[in-house]
Amino acid sequence: MKGSRGYIVEVRGAAPPQTTILEKKVQENEIEFRLESGSYEYRIAALNRFGKPSAFTPWTGFKVEQDRPKEIALAEKEAASKPKVSSRVFVPGWGFYRNGEKLKAMSVWGGLAALAVLGNAEREAGNRLASDSKNDPKVIGILGMQTSPLVAAYLWEERSHHKSQYDMHQRNQFVLGGLALLTVTFSLWFENRLPPDQTVTLKVRPDTPFALTSIVREGIATKWELDYTWRF
Repeated sequence: MKGSRGYIVEVRGAAPPQTTILEKKVQENEIEFRLESGSYEYRIAALNRFGKPSAFTPWTGFKVEQDRPKEIALAEKEAASKPKVSSRVFVPGWGFYRNGEKLKAMSVWGGLAALAVLGNAEREAGNRLASDSKNDPKVIGILGMQTSPLVAAYLWEERSHHKSQYDMHQRNQFVLGGLALLTVTFSLWFENRLPPDQTVTLKVRPDTPFALTSIVREGIATKWELDYTWRF
C-alpha cells in the first residue's frame, strides 16, 4: 500500500474461542509461518508512519490440510496448473511403450504388421486366380470346341481346383482380418482396463492335425480359444 511503513498480520483459530495464534509486523508484502492442520482466519492492516495499524481487512478463513515444505507445495501447485494428459490409449501397443514395456509394444506392432502382410498376400493370390483367363467358363467352352473333349475336361477340372484355392484364400483373408481385429481389441483392453493381476490369452488351433500339408490344403485354422486368468 502506498505510504505504508509495513503491515501487521493477525491469525486466529476459526473455532471458538478464536484464540490469536499469530500477530506479526512485516516490511514486505509476504510472510512465512508454520501452522498445524486445521481451520484459521486472518486479517491484515497497513502500518502508518507512526507504526500503528490502520483499518484491518475483514477476517478471512483458510484451511491448512497438512504441514508441507514450501518447495513441495509450489511443485504440487505447478503440477496442478499443467493441462492433464489423458491416460486412455487409442493406438494398440502405445500404452505398453509408454509404460516402458517395449517388448510387448513391439510384439503388438510386429503382429499387426505380419497379419497385414499375410492378408495382402492372400488377397493377391486370390486376385491372380480370379483374373486367370483359363478360369473363365466362356474361354473353356471355346477351347473345348476347338480341341478335344479331353482338353475341355482337363480345363474344367483345373478350374474346379482353382476355385477351391480361391475360396481358401478368401477364408484366410477373413480369418486374418478377424485376428487383426481381435489383436487391436484385446490390446486396447489390456492397456486401458485390464487390472495387473488378470490376464487373457488367445489360442488358435487348426481344425485338422497340425501339418504343413493340411494347412496348404485346408487353409489357416478357424478355431479360437480364449483363456482368462485371475491371479490372487
